Amino acid sequence: MNTRTDVVSEGQQRDAIGAWVWRQRDVIGASSWLAVPICAIFAIGVVCCFYVFENYLGMGEQFAWSDGTSAWPSIAIILFAALLSIHFFLKTHFDLTQNATKLTEEFGLEDAVPQNISLFGWEIPPLSTSDRIDIEALWQRYRCRGRFLRRVFRAAPMTILYMAALFAVLPLIGDFPVPPIRGDFDFRVLMFPTITLFLFLTFLVIDAILLHEGFLLQLEKTESCWPDGTFQKFEYPIEPKRPGNESDLADYWDILLIARRTEAVGNVIYYPFVILSLLIVARLSVFDNWTWSRALIVALSLHFFLALYAAWRLPKAATEYRDKVLGRLKRRRRQALMQAEKIPEAIDTMIEEVQSTHKGAFSYLWEQPAIRALLFPSGGIGLATLLQYLQH
Repeated sequence: MNTRTDVVSEGQQRDAIGAWVWRQRDVIGASSWLAVPICAIFAIGVVCCFYVFENYLGMGEQFAWSDGTSAWPSIAIILFAALLSIHFFLKTHFDLTQNATKLTEEFGLEDAVPQNISLFGWEIPPLSTSDRIDIEALWQRYRCRGRFLRRVFRAAPMTILYMAALFAVLPLIGDFPVPPIRGDFDFRVLMFPTITLFLFLTFLVIDAILLHEGFLLQLEKTESCWPDGTFQKFEYPIEPKRPGNESDLADYWDILLIARRTEAVGNVIYYPFVILSLLIVARLSVFDNWTWSRALIVALSLHFFLALYAAWRLPKAATEYRDKVLGRLKRRRRQALMQAEKIPEAIDTMIEEVQSTHKGAFSYLWEQPAIRALLFPSGGIGLATLLQYLQH
């Protein structure tokens, strides 16, 4: 009897552990400290299996790290880049979702799902009874559009169109270089899925940036109106009426929300540049006699500048909105000075707070994700130069 009870108890414990792991799947998938080593070990293991299979008769590609005659290290790096792209899909979804949930709670917004939200375009901005932007309704639309499947349905067609356009111009710029691989290993079986995952990751990141830009474009059409929950969250009285500087507070909360959100959106900008750096390192001549054709250079360059342009749009749109907010605050300050014989200190404080916000898209130039992301590909090129120098 006791044995049966112990078996049932152990089974319940296993079920509880399995349920906990399933609930934590997003956290586990988004943890780079866990995912990166696993991807690296898995890539090396798969390459070792291919190496053994290809060389059981001694006729395939030999293995060497740095004598310039083996493609296996490059294949391992490319496979690692493909696996890392999948990890970055999950991490992008988890980080943006977690950030949105946290901001919804911090700003006292209602977590509701709006109906009839389009997949690509934006509807007419939701207005409150005072003909101002209903920030709660707009935020709910923004979160609904940021769901994972909606991002996939927007990014997938862009990936397909980009690849179709690239193959259409190949006759004009030449074909991709022939890989210097001996044996029966088909390099295209690895490279084509890797490039597809890389492109899809890039368009997923671009979609996150453009989605946030669309949120800003809707927000800047007129002043915003925040719900009672936000005033209560920040301990401002709403009875018998809201504070007289309600508009100033709304502008300040707009900037604060944008800064906090763009911290998360800005971080995902790095991911395509990390993968691009790995692809550059994989083609080092220290591994094998890899060549750079015009088609390959054009493809990587176009992709690089596409991601960089999207990254540049994020701080541009945010800065333009902050300038508009500062203009409104300074206009109210002038009006207050004309109507009273004292300096409106509350508005001065708001202006100072807005100007001193240096988070997310409002960070300094050298802290912008777009600028820092440039270090990844340039670091890959620098590593290539260093390794080739050490080889000689």
